[in-house]
Amino acid sequence: MSTAPLFDSPQRARVRNRRSILDVVHSNRGITRTQLGSIIKLSKTSIKEICDDLIAEGLLEEFQPKSAERQQGRPALSLRVTTHHGVLLGIDIGADKVSARSSTFAGDVLDSSEVRTRREKPDRAYLLGLVEQAVSAIRPTGGGTAEQFHTVVVSTPGVVDPQTNVVSLAPQIAGWDGLDLRAAVAECIGCDPTRVFVERQTDLSVLAESIAGAAKGIDTVLYVHLGIGIGGGIIVRGELSRGASGAAGELGYLPLSFGDEPPAGSRIGAWEWAAGGRAWARHGRAAALEPGGARLLELADGDADSVDAEVIFRGVREGDTASVDVFDRMAYRIAAGIAAAVCVINPERVLVAGGLSKGGELLLDSLRDDLSTLVPIMPDIQLATFGGDGGVVGALHKATARAFDALNPLP
Repeated sequence: MSTAPLFDSPQRARVRNRRSILDVVHSNRGITRTQLGSIIKLSKTSIKEICDDLIAEGLLEEFQPKSAERQQGRPALSLRVTTHHGVLLGIDIGADKVSARSSTFAGDVLDSSEVRTRREKPDRAYLLGLVEQAVSAIRPTGGGTAEQFHTVVVSTPGVVDPQTNVVSLAPQIAGWDGLDLRAAVAECIGCDPTRVFVERQTDLSVLAESIAGAAKGIDTVLYVHLGIGIGGGIIVRGELSRGASGAAGELGYLPLSFGDEPPAGSRIGAWEWAAGGRAWARHGRAAALEPGGARLLELADGDADSVDAEVIFRGVREGDTASVDVFDRMAYRIAAGIAAAVCVINPERVLVAGGLSKGGELLLDSLRDDLSTLVPIMPDIQLATFGGDGGVVGALHKATARAFDALNPLP
């Protein structure tokens, strides 16, 4: 059943226009009112009134760019977002590392910290301890506290319930499923929970790419994170697609096992187990112990348990036969999973990120060759701009949006 569209009241329309102006000024990092008018189709009077209000409220400020100092006459002042409302914080939690990064409202990064995990499968308490450690490292000296953070956005593997902030489908981290991550992070960093927001890692990563990376200006995008786990993010018609319950892009659960079934009860997705980082290590280890695996074993310093994707990539670049055999097998498995998603989404561009993306053009060339035989319409395939930093970069973008929402509530 369809309903008639709801039209904005004048008050709601004004709030939306304020927000549009904030977003454009923020993304341009300095823009005149005339330039603003060419982007936002509002009258000069409306732009002047809204900008004057935002300046009076301390959200925008006017300044003279250095490039205008040499101009004759009186150059127009530019607008920029102020830094008076506190600090934004992005946190990216993964099975292999925890990253934290702070920025001003204007988008200037203030500090960052990264702590690597030292466990094959980290648990809840261990990772939350690393969150506290990473955030503590970027607080200013002199007794700064978490109260300095106006808005905190947390990036996590798995699916986040938008109502409860409970995480599910995150088997890479012991005890992560069922966790109210908003409350847990707020407690461990000493922050008011109402300032904390939790988002799916790959959603934030593809958001970062669409704003300032390899997906900027692209209408339909498939983002594939290839690491210990496999996940994805989807942009359709320029908008993030979350699905009915936030699980759109859980590519690791594609039913593609290639006869390599995940352990019973592990809740690890079939494709993730068959083609993710664990699979490269398993198949590489087995190949290194075969009669023809001497060079692959040597590249791992004689320790078969140290064979991983990066070791295999080195072997392929040398032309080692055992390495090439494992690489071709695993690259085809990745291409088959991407093909399944491509046939459904029909993206203009596929972005590859995560630890396996360290294979660079070596991996991309193989994926292009395999994918061209598997899909009806071939997309462009590129490496993601932000690589392993996509989650924390996207978290800061989302923190900015959340902060602007809080300062411009819809009536």
